[in-house]
Amino acid sequence: MKRLLIILLLGIALPLWAFDFESQRDEGYTLYFNILDDDEDNVVEVTSPVATGNNRWQGHRAPWGELVIPATVEHDGVTYSVVAIADRAFSGCDEITSVTLPPSVTEIGAFAFYQCKGIQGELTIGEDVVRIGRSAFFGCSGITVLHFNAVKCENMGGTRSTTAFGNCRSLTRITFGSGVTRIPDYAFVGMEELDFEWNLPESLNYVGEYAFAYCNKIKGALVIPASVRQIASNAFAQCHSITEIQLPVRIEQVDQRAFYQCIGVREVNVKALTPPILGNEAFAGFKSNVVYNVPCISIDRYKESAYWKRLRNLRTTYPCKLDLTARVSDPVSGMVAGTGSYNVGEAVKLTVICNAGYGFRGWSDGNTENPRTVVVNDTTSYLALMQPAGIIHEVQYVHDTTYMEGKEIVTEYYEVNDVAEPIDSQKEIVYNKSKRRIEVPYEKSDIMSVAIYNDAGQCVFTGLPRNGHINMRRFPTGSYVVRVSSIYEETIVRFFHVRKKLFGN
Repeated sequence: MKRLLIILLLGIALPLWAFDFESQRDEGYTLYFNILDDDEDNVVEVTSPVATGNNRWQGHRAPWGELVIPATVEHDGVTYSVVAIADRAFSGCDEITSVTLPPSVTEIGAFAFYQCKGIQGELTIGEDVVRIGRSAFFGCSGITVLHFNAVKCENMGGTRSTTAFGNCRSLTRITFGSGVTRIPDYAFVGMEELDFEWNLPESLNYVGEYAFAYCNKIKGALVIPASVRQIASNAFAQCHSITEIQLPVRIEQVDQRAFYQCIGVREVNVKALTPPILGNEAFAGFKSNVVYNVPCISIDRYKESAYWKRLRNLRTTYPCKLDLTARVSDPVSGMVAGTGSYNVGEAVKLTVICNAGYGFRGWSDGNTENPRTVVVNDTTSYLALMQPAGIIHEVQYVHDTTYMEGKEIVTEYYEVNDVAEPIDSQKEIVYNKSKRRIEVPYEKSDIMSVAIYNDAGQCVFTGLPRNGHINMRRFPTGSYVVRVSSIYEETIVRFFHVRKKLFGN
């Protein structure tokens, strides 16, 4: 599809065109595009106007100022999605001051923004980017902060000399999006100007080879996220400002020289019950007084491990037993069974027992199982969220409403969930003050259930009326909602206010 044009004139070869079409942008500059697929996908990449040579913009005005890559572009009546930045697309365009990439971009080619020294401030890599080519932003010396949000990025250069952000001398801080799962091999190797506290995202499950090697100024405690099972070779080699390493419960393998020459480390805390496999010189170069803390229940296994027994100062600061506690959100609603003192790593079943009138809604950590099984480790406290049983969650509008203490109370006919006609519009549910009862004048065979709720939403009565009524003498002063469900899948809700003086003492 590309325009391939070589004109020989007086022995001079003119540049080879590298694009399928061009688009004049509102910002004033022209962008050039290659069609990647002529079929149903209709996708393009942004490219340079010239296909060969060091100056890919020869004879064309390069973009300047704020470079905004569009998510879509139209050509000959067809709308194309912009999914990539081609190799060397903007190489050497030093008048660009900022770059905004759309969420549709998944690949950034090699040398795409090579030596774009005019780019200043912050740069964001989107969630769907899966590849950043070698030296893509090499020499972009004005970038100061990188917001890395790529969820599953597979490649970022491949070697120390061709890493995507090499020689970005002003880049001192990186933030990671909450969904990032991978730090690719050589991602930030040798970026000696990075100077921030370690902040790896909880979603992370892979740290690649040389990912942060030689990043001497990233400081503080390095907490490896819970989902990481393997740390690749040289991942943090010669990160001199790490003071503590925390390895998670699921860690299975630490490859060779993963933490080589991290001379600032004072302690390594390992939560894994099974000793992880250690590659050659995984912790080589540490000072002799570094302490390795492992779970008490597994200390003997670590001492017998071929990988760990050679380390000095192998000990445990974790207790062999921990107190497992759990409670309900409302003390009157019930209790949690299964708490007590257990060995670290032991599986324990917690069961919520509800008192009458209350139900279990879920656990505060999002789990909804009851009973649930937990493993005793660093999380030893759980909260069960409770609610009144039968609470009315939704009352749909039909007529007027009144409000009491912030709750919607029904004053006329209402339907719960679905609007339906009353069972018999001539027969109203009424409160008989003289007889102190709620009368439900329907055939018993037509009624599935009657429920009464107080103004706190608690269900205080369920059942069927006796002889067409429900005795209210035992109920205290207050507002009540009566809900009657029929066999015809119809529901009527009625509001009453009951005063205690009507009942006598």
